[in-house]
Amino acid sequence: MPRNSHPISVIASLLIATLGLSAQGRRHESKPLRPASVSSTNCFKPNDPRDIRLWDGPAPGARGDDPCRDVPYLKVFRTWSGSQKPKAAIIVIGGGGYDRLTDTKEQAPVAEYFSQTIGVEAFVLYYRLVQSDGTYRYPAPMWDGQRAVKLIRARAAQLGIDPSHVAVFGFSAGGHLASTLALHSASDFDLPIHDTVDEQRGRPDLLGLGYPVISMDPADVPPSGSYNNLLRDFDGGELRHLQIYLSGEKNVTDRTPPVFLFESMDDARISPQNSVLFVSALRQKNVPVDAHLFPHGEHGAGLAQGIPGEEDWPEMYHRWLDAQGFLER
Repeated sequence: MPRNSHPISVIASLLIATLGLSAQGRRHESKPLRPASVSSTNCFKPNDPRDIRLWDGPAPGARGDDPCRDVPYLKVFRTWSGSQKPKAAIIVIGGGGYDRLTDTKEQAPVAEYFSQTIGVEAFVLYYRLVQSDGTYRYPAPMWDGQRAVKLIRARAAQLGIDPSHVAVFGFSAGGHLASTLALHSASDFDLPIHDTVDEQRGRPDLLGLGYPVISMDPADVPPSGSYNNLLRDFDGGELRHLQIYLSGEKNVTDRTPPVFLFESMDDARISPQNSVLFVSALRQKNVPVDAHLFPHGEHGAGLAQGIPGEEDWPEMYHRWLDAQGFLER
């Protein structure tokens, strides 16, 4: 797959200077831990042929088998393409601060757009959410995300997918999860059990991000709700290690896959500093990045319909996928 570089739509350093963004100057997503949201739209349904359980038995670290809490899974959104050729796949990872998910804008609507307009097989990942007692904090979401990438490759023939064309697209906290999967694909995050699925390649071929959480380092970006939930009850040297290890801007290498990113620079919930730092790190390592830093937007907008400027990102992403040689010819 060609690694064509694309220009950044706005120069990050200029935006930092113009808008006065700093690690100490923005508060974002700084809400207390909430009970994990339980919604029927987020529950695994064994009789729904679109739902694919990530593990046939209990997931690693599972505290039960509640389909709304303990069972991570994928929901498939099929493309209507009549071609018999293996298709590309995109895993959609919604946000919510690691303690809840919403399906109103970031999951099903985006997956439907990817499958029906772009023409790929789309999968929404329902990863486990941090509970009020700290259950399913790090690394459980990473286990679920990496398993999703590997499971799709393991079942590529059955699903009609090209295993060399598997991308992830994450929003907000889901963007943090997606970027962590891309940056640390050589790690299994100390997964306690393994099977043949885990032998598959875990690195996504492309990384897409929408208004993402990137940094877990309080020195770079003030702690967010995602930080408070994912790293709940870690302290001392272990906490400091994870603050660095889980900060995307500190872990970019020349093996990081090409990145598409969009962000609104007036985001009132997640500091745009996350995106600015990540784009800068990608540029320093010569990783191809197509970044769109819009002056105005709305956090949690998903496809951003009706939001001038930001609503153009899906078409921009479509063109970028095509330029990367990701789509069927």
